[in-house]
Amino acid sequence: MPAKIILNPYSNRWGASKMAEPLQEVLRGLNYDFDFVQTSGPREAVDLAAEAALAGFDPIVAAGGDGAVSEVVNGLLMAGLADRVRLGVAPLGSANDYAYQLGIPTDLEAACRILVQAERERVLDAGRINDYYFMNDITIAFGAQVNVEAAKIKRLRGSLLYLGGVFKALMNYHQPTIDCRWDDGRLEEKQILLAYVGNGFRTGGVFFLAPQARLDDGLLDLVIGDALGRLSILRLLPKTFNGSHIREPVVQTVRCTWIEMTSDDPLPVLADGEIIYTNAHELSIRVLPKALRVIVGPEEGKRPG
Repeated sequence: MPAKIILNPYSNRWGASKMAEPLQEVLRGLNYDFDFVQTSGPREAVDLAAEAALAGFDPIVAAGGDGAVSEVVNGLLMAGLADRVRLGVAPLGSANDYAYQLGIPTDLEAACRILVQAERERVLDAGRINDYYFMNDITIAFGAQVNVEAAKIKRLRGSLLYLGGVFKALMNYHQPTIDCRWDDGRLEEKQILLAYVGNGFRTGGVFFLAPQARLDDGLLDLVIGDALGRLSILRLLPKTFNGSHIREPVVQTVRCTWIEMTSDDPLPVLADGEIIYTNAHELSIRVLPKALRVIVGPEEGKRPG
């Protein structure tokens, strides 16, 4: 059976829609056998991926950003079909964090060659938050609010968009109080700036919030930042660009397989760069070891330092 290419045209602020024809032209030039479809709305790729797997297409290729990959992954895992097919990635988004970690370049032809040749494959972990699956990360509280604010910015793209969201979020964000439990630890009545759950190590194109996380170790990296004033946040923020923030006393990091978090405050939550909750109060997060077979590049993306 041929591959199934599922393209999200909205990725990179509709930038991916302009790449639909060039992507297909490159793949045809490489004599790749594929069927192509574009999504027309949110979460449509979930159903399309499940249908493609049931029909026997392999691999199922997410063309777009991390949100597009996340929807395809949800389609495969919700339907219990991830063991039948491989996941492919054509990075056409704004940050492309998952593709970066897989060693897949943003250059269109180079990315397509990795997909077509399919010389390397890894079996990678995924995660689940409540009833939603993720492959890279979960961002809770301030980090998610950054994305909420970034979505309102019209003139920026890429990493600048996320940085603009940071400064907008600083203006009036309330830092919530949480109770949090994991494998062998607990925090009670803790006011936080943010909580971050990393299966992968890069987010937002420039942030290394869980710099030691690995996609195939059967663990999640939980990073919790204490509530801080604005100036302290601005001092801490640059350290997230190289992962050195995890050495600060206001940041706690643990490795675990499950997390339970509750809060009386409304929690905004981001999964793989997409807003899934704006006012959550109960979160249950689990790692799913060896959940996905993924076509990858020759080397993992570089970590800071």
